[in-house]
Amino acid sequence: MGIALGLCVVSGAATVLMVSVPEDSDAPPVADSAGPPASDGVPDSDDRRHNPDDEPTEAATPSPSPTAPEEDEDNVLLRSIEEEVDTADGDIETIPGEGEVMGDGPLHTFAVETETGLPGDDDDFAEAVELILGDPRSWGESGDRSLQRVDDAEDADFRVLLAAPDTVDDLCAPLNTNGYVSCAQGNRAIINQNRWVSGVDHFDDDLETYRIYLINHEVGHTFGHGHVSCPEEGEPAPVMQQQTLDLQGCEPNGWVDPDA
Repeated sequence: MGIALGLCVVSGAATVLMVSVPEDSDAPPVADSAGPPASDGVPDSDDRRHNPDDEPTEAATPSPSPTAPEEDEDNVLLRSIEEEVDTADGDIETIPGEGEVMGDGPLHTFAVETETGLPGDDDDFAEAVELILGDPRSWGESGDRSLQRVDDAEDADFRVLLAAPDTVDDLCAPLNTNGYVSCAQGNRAIINQNRWVSGVDHFDDDLETYRIYLINHEVGHTFGHGHVSCPEEGEPAPVMQQQTLDLQGCEPNGWVDPDA
């Protein structure tokens, strides 16, 4: 089964659409494809480097995010704002619960997973994912598909996993997610817990919009969508733009169709 991330590493004989990397960038070569892994690449300013051949080291002490907004218990999308971590327990569990069919069109089922040992409430993450994907502005695409959450990950059409950075690095390899970005691999959207908690600076503390973007972007890769660029300065950024790295003059946006 193919792998999709924000940016991809090419392996074997697979044919992929390469994404150009500036000559002065330290980021690894990447590509967009429904087949290979896809992620948002690694920002040059981040000095963490993941090497699968490195010996394991003791995890750093978790530290609170300085930019995370205050948790809002009344807003499903702003719950469980916790401290950043490097590692968790390493085991992946499916969050129990099955939802109603959302939207019209051919049915696509999804399961929500978390790595055990993460701070925060698993149900908060599951409810947020279900709320985002069930919104008419998400991947229902005006009747092209309907979506339903199920609790059997093996039979689900795609999965959404929240995991610690070290686990994201391992699951997204050979792509270098560098402990920072999220990715999609095959039919699994893999969300970096630290990005879910803290977002990115250039979203100006709008964690709600960033969380919406993060889910829709990585799920978009599981549907075979690659990266696009900002169409025009001041326009809402397309959801498949690599907004984690740069808005390119566009405005932050988490929805597939903001006007739906």
